[in-house]
Parts: sequence; structure tokens; C-alpha cells
Amino acid sequence: SSSFEASWARRTQARITRLCALNRAGNALCAWHDSRRERRLYPPRNAPPDTLNCGCSHAEALFEESLARHGVGAYLPGESVRMDPALRNPLLKLLEEVWGYKDGDFDKFKARTIAPNGEERWD
Repeated sequence: SSSFEASWARRTQARITRLCALNRAGNALCAWHDSRRERRLYPPRNAPPDTLNCGCSHAEALFEESLARHGVGAYLPGESVRMDPALRNPLLKLLEEVWGYKDGDFDKFKARTIAPNGEERWD
């Protein structure tokens, strides 16, 4: 339904706002690259739209957080195991191509949010 699609879009945008925001140095990084001292692909505040300074996409960063929330890897600072982009990115691509994955904890068949992960949680 259109209200379901709108809710899905609001949730994803709220997650991007929260999880892909610039840090004090002007960098937006996925959790993997944030935990490493590697050179950034783009200088502070100069990454292309929908891309983080490390070169990862917003979708990849959101997928990394979703995996961590479900016990696959870790996301928060201080947690030691994170999802390597060499594994994360092909897995995300496979899920998108084969099963039509989009960011979110939604039951597509019942058109409802799997509680408590609606957009209001992320606002």
C-alpha cells in the first residue's frame, strides 16, 4: 500500500540521517572504516550524494547496521567484530538482486513493520 511504502521511505531516511551523518571532522563513515585508520576515499564534506567519505554507499552502511542489530557482526564503537565490506557488499548485492531487499525490518507480504523498528524509532 502507499502508506506502507511511505512509512518505509521515512524510516530509511531517518536511518540515513542518524547513521550516515557527518562527524565533527566532516566525515561520514561506515562502521568498518570508522574503526580503521585508512585513508578516506573522499575529503571531508566532499563525498558524492548517497556516498560516505570512505566510499561505501548509504545502503551498505544501513545494511551493516541491520546485520549487527541481528547479531551478525558489530556496529557500535568498542565492539570488536565488524562486517568486512568485502563480504558485506556482495551479500547486499545478492539480497537486492535475488530477493529485492530494501533497507528495513519489514514484512513485505503482510505490509507491516516488524516491531519495534518503524520510522518513529529512528526519528
